[in-house]
Amino acid sequence: MSIYFRFVPFLGMMSTLLLHQLNRNTILVSSLAMSTKKIQSLPYQPELKSGPRFERVVVIDGNTLDLFINETILRAAAIAKSVTVASKPQMVLHELQNTERLSDVPELIFLDLEMEGMSGFEFMDEFSRLSDFIRNKCKLVIITASMKKDDKQKALNNPSVVRFLRKPLDVYQLKDFIYS
Repeated sequence: MSIYFRFVPFLGMMSTLLLHQLNRNTILVSSLAMSTKKIQSLPYQPELKSGPRFERVVVIDGNTLDLFINETILRAAAIAKSVTVASKPQMVLHELQNTERLSDVPELIFLDLEMEGMSGFEFMDEFSRLSDFIRNKCKLVIITASMKKDDKQKALNNPSVVRFLRKPLDVYQLKDFIYS
């Protein structure tokens, strides 16, 4: 499986990245920058656990390319049995509002802050109005390209937010969050 990343900071420069999943434990990252090819092998060693840590996670992002990249990285890292994606935060809120069984609630929602229609902050406001049984099980992980310090502070002040990650999501950020 190969994934293309376009114009992302890598090795201190803007690059085009190509990820190859060589096997379960190794991801190869190829970087093409200024007509030179740099290849770095990134060993990925998941913690030895019996299966994924989470049953279900949801990724919400208005950008379909980011949505695809984040979904693929989460699936490759095998942190959850089920990874669901949504480009419209309103649909996820509607699903959560109509949930009757705790087993239908995801444990994590990876949420972008900058989306059309409903921002990540508006989603967090609506999420805070959901029932306690949903908010106690489901936690939010912010994943954004925003460099605003105010955004980070505002997000982390929300009691449902457990981590603030910068785009592009990578396996090392994810591993550090999951296993720390």
